Formats: sequence, structure tokens, C-alpha cells
Amino acid sequence: MSLPWPPQVLPQTPPLAPKVAGPLPISPRFFRRVSNRERVVVGLDESGTPNAIRVQQTLVMKRLGDYVFAIAAPVKTVLPGPGTESPPGQRTNQILWQGFSPGIRRLSVIADLRVDESAPMLPVKVHVEQSGTGSVVLIENVTGVTARSYTADVEPVGLAQVLGRIRNAIRRNYTAEGLNVEVSGAQRPVDVQVAAPLLVSGTVRSGDVVREFRAVLDGMHRNELRLVVPGRSTPKISMRVRTVPVADRVRPTQSVRDQLANTIDLELTYARKRQYDQFLSAADATGHSSTIYVYRTTPRPVAAAPIESSGSSGNTMGWIALALLLAAALPVAAVVWARS
Repeated sequence: MSLPWPPQVLPQTPPLAPKVAGPLPISPRFFRRVSNRERVVVGLDESGTPNAIRVQQTLVMKRLGDYVFAIAAPVKTVLPGPGTESPPGQRTNQILWQGFSPGIRRLSVIADLRVDESAPMLPVKVHVEQSGTGSVVLIENVTGVTARSYTADVEPVGLAQVLGRIRNAIRRNYTAEGLNVEVSGAQRPVDVQVAAPLLVSGTVRSGDVVREFRAVLDGMHRNELRLVVPGRSTPKISMRVRTVPVADRVRPTQSVRDQLANTIDLELTYARKRQYDQFLSAADATGHSSTIYVYRTTPRPVAAAPIESSGSSGNTMGWIALALLLAAALPVAAVVWARS
């Protein structure tokens, strides 16, 4: 019997998963173990509510061959990112990639997202309110969920092997696979609490007063940080958020049932952490991923010009289609795809 399978017992998001414009005209093709690195910049208004979300995603392929794939995201605009070796395309709720990897290929994109669909999936919420002669800034880890699990008597050697696979996946930053145990007797369903542990650090400025902060919010024992800032000025926040390693509580001196419970906790907490390591979907969801979230108090930005109008076939920028064609010698079908 398998341990609780994260795609079944955890929420499906993140990564973001908006409805897309239908299947790709060209069959998707990509490599396993594509590394994924993301930087999510969140603009906050004076109350701490997100007013803009921009993501820079960088994918690195390390194999020879053609690739065709799409990243689902509620995108407003899509632009080439720094150092990209191929320009991205855009379709309704999709970032498009097609080309040829000569052995190592770097793909980078900057995407402005629709805030109403993206903000609920952020790992941290910020709330600012006036209190007496100052302000209170509340920073909250909102990754916690309830997951369906079970308790049972299991074969200890098989459980130890499964634990080893989970620990190895954590060390390599990959998805854990092959997590089957032999159950003897009846199993009893239980609900467990799961959250992604986060490190939050940064500053809050109010006039000439600056408060620095740094804290781990594990979402279980501690899920919020409360900062009191003196002064009448509206606080300005600058904060970085990232996931941190999950706690491994499995010990050989524990009973087999306790080892099972703690192994499941390790598996699900790691899976929840990996969800927030992929705010945008990775080309290979099982491969190496990391994401840093940057929150800043900023005015509402002016949107950049998109590569193309989502859902329109008549407003595609001609130079993008030409660049795609010349840079990778793409077939005519790629141009049709980018225009769809």
C-alpha cells in the first residue's frame, strides 16, 4: 500500500493552474530533470494587499534534443528574461517554449500575472493596520492545510526503505517516488495538518524608524510574525520569503506506528514545501526547483507591453514570430502555435 499520495491529499495549487486555451497544436516534448528557478516579486499597497505580481522563471535543460512545452499561468504579459537563449511565446494562460537544445539550453521569461488569480496562492499574507501611535504589521504563513492520512501496523523493513527514499529525494531536491509499504491488519483513517516551513526576513520602515526582522514560520507551531512600528507614517515593507528544510522527526527508538506517522509527516511536509518551490509550473515537476518571493510596498505599476494579445490571432508582434523562426529554424507550425 502506498503512503498518502500528495496529488490526491494536498491541494492542487500551487503551482498555479488556470484553465488553458486547449491542447497544443504540437505534441509536448521535453526532458526529465529540467532545473527550475523562480523569483516572484509581489507589490503591496499600504494595507499589505498585493497589487502586482511579476515572476521571472529560468529553466535550464542539460540534454540534447528538441523541446516543445507550455507553462500554465494566469499571464497578462510575457517578455524574454535575462540570458534566455530563446524567446518565449504567449497563448491564453500559457507561456510557450519550442526549440532545440544543443546540450545545455537556458530559457528565461518575465511574466506579469493577474493578481486576483495569483495572490491567493502566495505563501505569506501581509496585513498593516494603525494602532495607537504606531502601526502593526502582521506577516502570516498561509500554507497550512488538512490532509487525509492513515495509521496502521506496517512491515518495518519496508517502511525503513521508504523513509530512505524520501530522505534521498529531499537531499537531491527531487520528488519522492516508490513509497509503498506492507500493511498488516486494519488501517484507521486520520486527518493530519501540513504546512510549508518558511523563512521570512526583511525590514519595515516608518519615517526614520527601521525595524529588521528574521524568523522561521513553520505554519504549525508558529504561523505568524507581529511587528509593532512607532510613528504616524505608513510602514514600507521590504521582505524576502523562501522555504526551508523540513523537520525529520523519525527515530529508530520510536514504535513502528510512530515511525509511520512521522514518515508520512515528512513526506507530506516535503511535498507541500515543493509546491511553493514552484509558483509557476516547472517543465519537469519532479526535478530540482527553488523559488524566492520578494514582497515590497509599491504603487500599482504600469503594465509592460505584451508579446502578443492573449487569445487574438491578429495582433501578434511580427518581430517575435520572425525571431522565433530565425533563432531556432522552427517549422511553420510554431508560428501558427504562437499566434493561437
